Amino acid sequence: MLFNYFKIAFRVLWRNKIYVVLNVVGLGFAIACCILAYLNYNYRAKFDQNHVHTKGIYRLNSERLVESTKQTWGVVPLPLAMAMQKDPAGADRIARLSSAAVIVKHKENTIDERIYYTDRALFDFFTFPLKFGNLSGFDKANQIIISEDLAEKYFPKQMSVGQSLTIVDSKGENRVYTVAAVTQKIPDNSSIQFDIITSFENGLHQEQTSPDDWANPALITTFVQLKNEQATPFVISNLKPYVAPHNSNRADWALESFSLQPFSELATSSDIDMPGYVHGSALTSNPRGVLVIVPAIMSIFILIITCFNFTNVSIAFASGRLKEIGVRKVIGGLRSELIWQFLTENIILCILASTLGLFFINLLTPTMVELTGIDLSPDLTKDYGFWLFLILVPAVSAICSGLYPAVYVSSFQPVRILKGKTTLGSSNRFTRFLLLAQFSLSCFALVVGIVMTQNATFQQKADYGYALNEVAVVELNNPQEYSALSQTVQSHSDIKSVAGTAQQIGDGTYTLTAKTPSGELQAQVAHVGGHDYLNTMGIQLVQGRQFHDGESDVDASIIVNQTFVERSGLNQPIGQQVTLDSAKYTIVGVVSDFKEYGLHDLVPPCVLRMAKPGEYKYMVVRTNKGKLSQVAAYLQTAWHKVAPNVPYRGFLQSDLIEKELRMTQGFKSIAFFLAVVTLLLSASGLFAQISLNIDKRSKEIGMRKVLGASVLQIIGSVNRRFVHILLVAFVIGSILGYLFTSKFIFQVIFKYHPDAGPAPYIGTFLAVVICCCLIIGSKVYHAATANPIERLRAD
Repeated sequence: MLFNYFKIAFRVLWRNKIYVVLNVVGLGFAIACCILAYLNYNYRAKFDQNHVHTKGIYRLNSERLVESTKQTWGVVPLPLAMAMQKDPAGADRIARLSSAAVIVKHKENTIDERIYYTDRALFDFFTFPLKFGNLSGFDKANQIIISEDLAEKYFPKQMSVGQSLTIVDSKGENRVYTVAAVTQKIPDNSSIQFDIITSFENGLHQEQTSPDDWANPALITTFVQLKNEQATPFVISNLKPYVAPHNSNRADWALESFSLQPFSELATSSDIDMPGYVHGSALTSNPRGVLVIVPAIMSIFILIITCFNFTNVSIAFASGRLKEIGVRKVIGGLRSELIWQFLTENIILCILASTLGLFFINLLTPTMVELTGIDLSPDLTKDYGFWLFLILVPAVSAICSGLYPAVYVSSFQPVRILKGKTTLGSSNRFTRFLLLAQFSLSCFALVVGIVMTQNATFQQKADYGYALNEVAVVELNNPQEYSALSQTVQSHSDIKSVAGTAQQIGDGTYTLTAKTPSGELQAQVAHVGGHDYLNTMGIQLVQGRQFHDGESDVDASIIVNQTFVERSGLNQPIGQQVTLDSAKYTIVGVVSDFKEYGLHDLVPPCVLRMAKPGEYKYMVVRTNKGKLSQVAAYLQTAWHKVAPNVPYRGFLQSDLIEKELRMTQGFKSIAFFLAVVTLLLSASGLFAQISLNIDKRSKEIGMRKVLGASVLQIIGSVNRRFVHILLVAFVIGSILGYLFTSKFIFQVIFKYHPDAGPAPYIGTFLAVVICCCLIIGSKVYHAATANPIERLRAD
């Protein structure tokens, strides 16, 4: 019997090739999207699972009160960790972890790298399998451990253990380290990542202040081990006395208390878009919000529409099998057998769709990797969830989408079928609802896609309040580099101006409480260069004056932006006194607002302080927009002449908002991708409905032609109810699209955005109409122009 099921199923499917292709391609694509969304979720759900035994391991966090809101920070003051190192204060063992940017010299190359400093206990707390070497010399002053990737980078096809690397620290000191061990590749979904790691004591020599002095500003990650989990309150209580000495030395970063966070919770608290976010963590983040939710919602949308389409198409070609059903029931066929026969056909379709889905996965994986930045390729030998998901999705889809047609069609009475008194209507309320839902989702996706395209265009043309696309920036290691490089590049004919700064807008500003005569407010503070800086950055001065080169402005003057003036309520800001970190400054100028955070957040109150030339950490260069790439290349060449042994670290000012631009493009691509897929799937369902409608009304169409009906009248008669469905779907989809874009996208994500206007809705309407006309027009026109005699002769 089972063999007969499959035999009949293959015969039926072969006779209905068009419907089979529609179902298989649509469902295969939906399965591929669902599997990719699952792999994306699974990657993040398994964060830190490479560490085998982490029970009893906690991260020590700091609790702060910022603008009356309690914030948890994943770092603690270095002196606290030093105190705990001497007196564990209830903890059994601790492991400190910090990092620093260094320069690695190898042969004739100088390369920027990041080195991590830690205690030997870190390797006991967590799982970092070694490929070569051992940890016996970890605590020695000249020993380092490197990753497998770094070993291949510097010592290709060589034994790395025993090799030497010269590392230049932040003080410019050269230290030669010997590779003691090489770790196996650390999974990307691990909170702790490193390429170079050494003893924590090796990093202490860089501290300007004694590491146990509470005036030391360093903040580090600290892990503690508690053998008794009940000791957590005791440990936190023992740390309370350390809050006061820290706050007395760091009033700008005051603490309320300390807390312990289980290591198992670290991966779920590193996404700024999700509840429970921990600030300031130096560990690898695990974005679980938008990057998981968007692909999941997209794949669910596609799967739902595909199942709707599957149901409509199944009903469509089941209409041609009514006499078969009647005969099989007359000769003793049970209803359950008919249901199993229909489900078998659906299961075969789903198996074919799963096979095609694997092909689609290979096509879609590069796009998914570009969107998420991670490799989602499954480990087919270990990831049993992948195989289970690959089986369950098509199985559930087959049952959900095929059960209704199977039960519905098999319920007809055989006598009425054979007498011709039972026909499968062209559509009923359920199938019309499915079609309405399909096109509503398609219209929704089209509206969102067009709005996001408008937003992307708006971003490219938006006024950021400064010369975003005309500025190149070079990072400096010391003031001498600025002096030498600025003198070298000023003679270049394409360079308009050059300035130095301690903190560059969009990269390194910090928050302070500003006290004005009208009250207090939180402001972003940046230490910038003298009078040339504003001109070089293209920031417009609207009141007062710029900084004058000299000590007086360094110690006593500030420039604020217009938002600062508005929020502080200062009617005449020039000459007013503002207190920052207990020091008083006079406002000497007001500049126009500049969008330091791009378009994602409102312009904050900003305060610009003047930096001394000895504090410069950046050199800012301005040129014409069309010459920017050539000037950037020239800066790199000039740098190698001035500092031949130091890596060039330069960037364009526009690079600081590149992530924002990529996210906008990603939103646009996802919306259009979803729109195109759902529209095509919906159109195929409409095609099935139109085909069924024409088949059921074949004689009616013939009679209408005999009686003199025109082709346009027949087309209107056949399509009238579907036109109504499309109009209602357009209204529903447009409303959903408007609410999603105006109430979420433009209120939560993009604070600065274009006025969408009617264009998205007109474009959506035209796209739906044109697509449907192209796909079903030929079918309806062929039926309307066919010879009526042939239709009237048909049984």
